[in-house]
Amino acid sequence: MTQGLLELFGDASPEAPRLRSVLAKISRLSAACLCSLLATAWEGNVQAAKPNSDEFYARDKVQTIHLTISGENLKKMHDALPERIYVPGTFRWREMKLENVGIRYKGNSSSRAQQSHKRSFLIKVNEYEKGTRFLGLRRVALDNGVQFGSLFSEPIITDILRARGVPASRHNYAKVILNGKYAGVYGNVERIDDSFVESRFEGKKGPLYKVHMPGPGATLSYAGDDVNEYKKAFEPKTKAAKKSYPKLIELFRKIEHSKKTKSPVQLENQLLLDEFLNTTAVMLFAGCFDQLTGWNPHNYYLYQHTRSGKWSYIPWDLDVGFADRAFGHMPILEGWNAAWPVPGGPPKPILEAIVTQPELLKHYRTIADTVLEKHFKPEQLHRQFDALYTLIKEDLANDPFPKRRITNPSDKGYEDILNQLKQFTTKRYQLARQQLDAPGERPKPHPGYRPKNHRSPKPGNAPNGPTELKVVTVTHNSVQLQWRDNADKEAGHLVQRASRETNWKFRNHIPRPGRTETMAKDDRVSPGQTYRYRVYAAFPSPRGMVGSKPSNEIEVTTKKRDGE
Repeated sequence: MTQGLLELFGDASPEAPRLRSVLAKISRLSAACLCSLLATAWEGNVQAAKPNSDEFYARDKVQTIHLTISGENLKKMHDALPERIYVPGTFRWREMKLENVGIRYKGNSSSRAQQSHKRSFLIKVNEYEKGTRFLGLRRVALDNGVQFGSLFSEPIITDILRARGVPASRHNYAKVILNGKYAGVYGNVERIDDSFVESRFEGKKGPLYKVHMPGPGATLSYAGDDVNEYKKAFEPKTKAAKKSYPKLIELFRKIEHSKKTKSPVQLENQLLLDEFLNTTAVMLFAGCFDQLTGWNPHNYYLYQHTRSGKWSYIPWDLDVGFADRAFGHMPILEGWNAAWPVPGGPPKPILEAIVTQPELLKHYRTIADTVLEKHFKPEQLHRQFDALYTLIKEDLANDPFPKRRITNPSDKGYEDILNQLKQFTTKRYQLARQQLDAPGERPKPHPGYRPKNHRSPKPGNAPNGPTELKVVTVTHNSVQLQWRDNADKEAGHLVQRASRETNWKFRNHIPRPGRTETMAKDDRVSPGQTYRYRVYAAFPSPRGMVGSKPSNEIEVTTKKRDGE
């Protein structure tokens, strides 16, 4: 450009030297601008290359997560059990390092002080420094995967749910390095909380409730208009939820009305019905027995969309999938009919509404057929099991904890776990296919498991009953008990509870099988309520189980929930 202008004005012109100076300055300025633009573009690319939560939950690789907790704080965590307390620590993933995060043990399987298997962790990044986020997340959940083969079942089930349009957690694997030492392979499961709501739903400020224990309404049933009754089962997880219990009650009232009037309109106006029907089919095929489709409905969330006002049912804690028999005895295969989604247990009005309305039942079966053929063919699932095992096999070989499920001590190793999962999925598909092809008449609900000659024992005069019953910890939603075992040949212990609900009469409440169990956790309590406990030993006899004299009685009042 400079040469062209000089030619235009004439190189011999008196103004040529000045022109050269001006053009040189312009050239330098242009170069600087160009560099600035390139730098800006580069910075933008760097920004775009920063990791996000999708990379953190990527399924094609095993993540590595470093946790650092001082020896003093590790001892505090252990000494506080069964209460799970946060302690400060450090969380690191790749080059991202967060100081002063809250770390605690997570889940019932990690709340026993005497356990030997690896413990689950929950990292709350904003526990001590409000506003802190990790890739937009407030919490990171690391599951030990020691129940029911959940290292293999939960990622597959959550994948299927998301493929069906259900808002489910993302899941992958992580190697956890605790204080520089390898702690094992964990399930890295996305937590359902306000971060989840913000990333999934329009509006982002709707009410979210967690159901983690049975109670009024937990079966999506109407139990009157007293808000306090529903607080026993539904824990608010967003600010909006604390004020939205009347909306929750309205949902249950409309479900009950639909069941009675056989009108699907009530359900369609209140619930994302297709989403729920897809979830129901997946839960039934996968054998998730602690969901609404099982015998003990809990482990789910309810979210109300701010624009439509409709509710979503969000499954959670899916570590029980693909188990032939729940806890070794509750029958999944023979107890659950794919064509009639009412497997027994407590009444569930929404499932009754579906099976008693021909059009709804037909719609469910159409969805169930699609789900079965698209996601639950045995050969397809078996390839997925094998792929997951291949991904973590090397790390599992170095996992410092027993290679078995704590719920199935007969497991010989991970190959045994996988074989059992494959056997279940093969049988489940075959049976579900037969049931959908020929539904027949509605079957009677399976009664569940009752051993032969079963008789619930009561306190009696058998010798060597337990003593020194005491409360170890008490929170707003749990009571941990401990006692002294004085017997040698008992089958186990039974904890009895009395409360206002039982007119202060003691009822068998928590069975603790095994001769060495001296602790029990009652997680079916309400905030600010008073309970009485006692415990007795049970012994086998020709007449069935007989009980010892009960222990001393204790009384405890649970803490009130924060903000109440």
